[in-house]
Amino acid sequence: MPPILVALTPILWGTTYFITGKYLAEWPALWLSVMRAIPPGLLLLAIRPAKVPWRQVPYLLLISFLYIGGFFPLLFVSALYLPGSVAGTLAATLPLLLLGLQWLFLHKRPSRQALICALLGLGGIILLLGPGAELNWIGVGAALTSTLLIGVCSLLLQQRPWHGELISFTGWQLLLGGLMILPLAVWMEGSMPIPAGDDWFGLAWLILLNSALAYVLWLWGMANIPLNRLGLMTLLNPLTAVLAGSILMHEALNHWQWLGVLIVFASLLLELWLRPKRARAAA
Repeated sequence: MPPILVALTPILWGTTYFITGKYLAEWPALWLSVMRAIPPGLLLLAIRPAKVPWRQVPYLLLISFLYIGGFFPLLFVSALYLPGSVAGTLAATLPLLLLGLQWLFLHKRPSRQALICALLGLGGIILLLGPGAELNWIGVGAALTSTLLIGVCSLLLQQRPWHGELISFTGWQLLLGGLMILPLAVWMEGSMPIPAGDDWFGLAWLILLNSALAYVLWLWGMANIPLNRLGLMTLLNPLTAVLAGSILMHEALNHWQWLGVLIVFASLLLELWLRPKRARAAA
């Protein structure tokens, strides 16, 4: 699979804000989380049914919690307590977090180039989103914890790859993670809304593209692309969200935001340019 396809994942995730705001605005966030997990999980398992060996069940449950079951509710909490711009900026710390986790657990000291790219990308996101709101520390804690879960999960999957079929592995993750969220959704939100009208388009987008396709691509990327580059790709998520708002919702961007767009692209291009140089130097 061409690595460039993996970049579709954060781009698809970046459309979530537009899709939910336009087509699913009345849906509670936890029920949207359930719909983003259980139906695509069942779909992928229908495409590639596979049993999980009992010895691998604990690891699968851990990954499902980190990646879906714990991550989605924390996103809900951060969205509840923080403006989207602040939450997006905190999530953009993932490239730096991945460098720190590799240093802490793998004793892999981050290179100067990797730090520059990560800081450059974070700076671009700060300009792009321009958070100027007061911070709610519950929301900040939830946003940073959700980012930490993704970072730990990414590190685990690279150090202990899943030796099995990718589509079924993704399906099990989504299904189990969704089942973890389901009791919370029933407890906090009551019964699930009945889809009607435009809801069907929004749900189809989330289920087929934002989950089924995106998670298969991303899990392949976790196993085949260096974590530093994968982390920088996540900056395409808030970038897409802002550009979608500008193009589709006619939300005007100021000159600082356009500068932020250019800086984010510069950080990604710099990583792509420096990587071959590092490979030649290592050879």
